[in-house]
Amino acid sequence: MGAKEVQAAIKNALGAVFPRDLVKSEWSVRSDATDDVFGRTLYAPRLDIAVGPFNVTRERKDADLESIDRYGQHPLLLHLRNEVTRQNHGGFYYNPNPRCLLAIELEYSTSSKHILGGITNASLLGSIGVMIGPAAYINKIQRICAYAAKLREIEKAHDDMFANIVCFPDTQFLELLNAAHR
Repeated sequence: MGAKEVQAAIKNALGAVFPRDLVKSEWSVRSDATDDVFGRTLYAPRLDIAVGPFNVTRERKDADLESIDRYGQHPLLLHLRNEVTRQNHGGFYYNPNPRCLLAIELEYSTSSKHILGGITNASLLGSIGVMIGPAAYINKIQRICAYAAKLREIEKAHDDMFANIVCFPDTQFLELLNAAHR
């Protein structure tokens, strides 16, 4: 499957686990935002897939964060958090002010710089960031994440840098999602 087919399959599978209105493809951080954090003069990333609840208003920030925390107790989220901790050699960074519950980036045939940009967006915007790639590229994605983990380990980077990111081959992530809604 190509990137667009995998994106559609993941969105569909997530829609069987979470309310469909909380699962968005090509989600812009400006979508439904009233907080104007990402004004028109700033770069505003677009996630391949985002799962809400979404935290896009100043006036509802506390309620939005509480909703994200409640969904964080979902069995799938607990599994993802455990996997983040395993892949990060025991570390997990709790993003205290995410834009969404899950920030998912698909990386197909991209450069290391594009992968690093995807990791950055997923980490900063999601309570948990998920990096997904095909078998041909997952090793490259995992090596870049391992590089960040090593920098944290030797204290050349902050403890929170990319420590909420988990990586999966596309087929493995789809299997996980399909098992989660049975």
